[in-house]
Amino acid sequence: MHTEPSRRPFDLPRFQELSERSRTPVAHLEWPAELGSTNDALAERLTADPDSWPDFSVLGTDFQSAGRGRLGRVWTVPPGACLTFSLPVRVPAAFPIEMIGWLPVVTGWCVAEALGAAGAGAGVKWPNDVLVDGRKICGILTRAHPAVGGTIVIIGIGINVSLTAAELPVPTATSLLLAGGSTDREALLAGVLERLRPAVAEVLAAGEGAGASASAAGVREAMVTLGADVRVELPGDEHFTGRAVALDDTGALVVDVGGARRRVSAGDVVHARAL
Repeated sequence: MHTEPSRRPFDLPRFQELSERSRTPVAHLEWPAELGSTNDALAERLTADPDSWPDFSVLGTDFQSAGRGRLGRVWTVPPGACLTFSLPVRVPAAFPIEMIGWLPVVTGWCVAEALGAAGAGAGVKWPNDVLVDGRKICGILTRAHPAVGGTIVIIGIGINVSLTAAELPVPTATSLLLAGGSTDREALLAGVLERLRPAVAEVLAAGEGAGASASAAGVREAMVTLGADVRVELPGDEHFTGRAVALDDTGALVVDVGGARRRVSAGDVVHARAL
């Protein structure tokens, strides 16, 4: 039987010590007790003073009161039960726009690796979720923010840490607590950033070759969507079913539909087990 751990406020000095120990110190860090949406709040801060927010700065909160997932879905959880944060990544103007799709899936891979180190084996679900035992433990939401000389991609990450079964937002979700992993939020954030910084840098440096990078290979290996029978739900209420067989060079999902292959760059995917 799982018991609820103490939900103390995020310990900034302890996190900074851990991040420095892993040689990935954060240049700018803010962690108010409550925010509406970390993505929205970071966008406001970037508009007001972009120079104060170098790449991989962190804006997090213990309670996100108006968090959103894909398609505007509302996402709220009890205070201190999740690791909820956003960070900026500047994308050079020369980086091919069609390769931007690698950023959310590479982020998912880095989160999955950090969760594994925390004691919960995880896999990536295309395009922006992380699963443990087929259940969602993390959602990722990216958005483009205009910037001089290119674009800043805001990467928002929400990981279920100490949610009990009764607190799960949907029956298909899980948490580190329920998966038997460590609920140390400071160590988990340090672990995510330690992996994310070099992986994203590699993708951005690779440009048109991002799909052949080591990070892309890690994504493909960790992606539980590949090989699964899926239902793909596209904008405009279109949907189809098939078997996910590959990620193409841009990170788009390739689905075999009765022998014909369809490329999906945007949409929701439901794995067959959940149909």
